[in-house]
Amino acid sequence: MTKLQKLTAYLLERRLVEPEQLDSWTEQVTLNLVWKPDVDGMHLGDMRYRAAIVLERFADHPARLMALIGSWLETYDPERDRHELPAAQFAVEPLDNDLFDVEITLEFVEPQYLAEDPAGEIQAFGKTWAFVPFDLWVAERGEVATHGGA
Repeated sequence: MTKLQKLTAYLLERRLVEPEQLDSWTEQVTLNLVWKPDVDGMHLGDMRYRAAIVLERFADHPARLMALIGSWLETYDPERDRHELPAAQFAVEPLDNDLFDVEITLEFVEPQYLAEDPAGEIQAFGKTWAFVPFDLWVAERGEVATHGGA
């Protein structure tokens, strides 16, 4: 649930509301098992969950909030289309003319990986594995060099 933690921290840094007025949690967590060997271990599966973020007594412009959420998703969750994740939903409850309670609902998919470890607690495929937090780094650019010229 790393993505929700990072998005929550991002919104807190933007000071949209006081920290005690922002809360987030997960709902409906599922794990689709994959069991596929990968470069850095075993791709156990993909965790899919619904995330809720609530801002109480929000007094800023709603378009700013939507732009912040949209830009974060574009930057830090660019494969949403591949997973066919729905758009963010915003439920707004007016408190008075200037204050609103806002609940944002999003879905996320996060891959889960295991690393082979003789001291690990997870047994699969005749081996012992350990759960390790895994950030998948994808190269955005690179250079190919050959020895001996072209």
